[in-house]
Amino acid sequence: MPAFEYEALDTRGKKSKGVITADSEVAARRELRGRSLAPLSIRDADRGAGRASAPLDGEGFSLDKLRLGQAQLSSRELMLFTRQMASLIGAGMPLAETLGLIAEQGSKHHVRKILMAVRVRVTEGERFSTALDGFPGSFPAVYRAMIAAGESAGGLPEVLERLAEYLEKDQAVRNRITGAMIYPAVLTVVALGVITLLMTFVVPRIAEQFTGMGMDLPMLTRVMIATSGFLQSFWPFLLAGLMALVIASTVLIQQKPVRAIVDAALVRLPLLGGFLRQVEAARFSRTMGILIESGSVLPDALRAAQRAAGNMAFQTRLGDVIRDVETGKGLSDAMRARGWFPPLVLFMIAAGERSGALGDMFRRAADQLEQDIDTSVSIGLNLLEPGIILILGVAVALIVLSILLPMLQLNTMAFG
Repeated sequence: MPAFEYEALDTRGKKSKGVITADSEVAARRELRGRSLAPLSIRDADRGAGRASAPLDGEGFSLDKLRLGQAQLSSRELMLFTRQMASLIGAGMPLAETLGLIAEQGSKHHVRKILMAVRVRVTEGERFSTALDGFPGSFPAVYRAMIAAGESAGGLPEVLERLAEYLEKDQAVRNRITGAMIYPAVLTVVALGVITLLMTFVVPRIAEQFTGMGMDLPMLTRVMIATSGFLQSFWPFLLAGLMALVIASTVLIQQKPVRAIVDAALVRLPLLGGFLRQVEAARFSRTMGILIESGSVLPDALRAAQRAAGNMAFQTRLGDVIRDVETGKGLSDAMRARGWFPPLVLFMIAAGERSGALGDMFRRAADQLEQDIDTSVSIGLNLLEPGIILILGVAVALIVLSILLPMLQLNTMAFG
């Protein structure tokens, strides 16, 4: 049944917006009047550029400004949608009805639009995973692959439940890291502000006093005075250069050849490289566990996990694993040959191949890796704060010392 996006007035004259399903625009108007609403405009929610019966005012939402292909669900919105789907589908509610209910209860306009468009495709006979293919920006490829595997195996509620748990864990880690980074970020900004004030206001004033005396200043003081003068003279160029560097880096990192080089370099770094490899291995294990337990065949699961990988160097290695598996090599042997995966993962995958419980072993490996990652994040964040304080404290100490050394030299000369 088609979905229509409407704007109407209630009995108190208050304007409201929403999405309604009906056989036609006329039926949608009739349904709105039955709800004691006076329709102002109605648009086709699936096509996104339907004819409006009346123009929207300046505050209205125009689908010409936001097409369905441009509107995207955020990671949090996708997590909430998946959890609601898992709960309602698990309770036995039909798929189309579930999508309509979640869409009507959605608080954000673009979320309602996307979900109602998916619902229309489902009611027209498309599979759920096929309907999601029309919105790749909102539903990642691996997400759609998991849904497709669940549909094929007849276990869509179980897949949605696993997906919801996976997305909730991922969101929790992001929130934890973001929250933990707030204080170090504020501390860094404040400290850099203090250093900037010292270098641009305090050091030049004191330098004027010393240079007027004709003293032979210590090396540290001369360096600080020269640095202060450089910052005062060239700060617009430095700021512009920094902004240009950020913009250029953002553009270049989106190019696949550049990103491949950067990703390959990152995984070779001490400490950070090991952590990134562990993160990718955990994501791979979690994805494989969900797909295999949902009934996906091994090569298809490996391809979906490859698309879910965030590091292009890891994607390349997974491509080699896929080729080895398709030629008849065992999965654990193919993974071991790549030299990327932790020994624990290789051992558990080999055990899963022997016992026939590969999906369960992938899931167990992911649980262990995620615990290790959480411990590493906690240690790293605990070390980050004192590290920032130490580095910035040394910088401030050098500035203060550059001011005190001439004073001590002057006192020595006076009493000498």
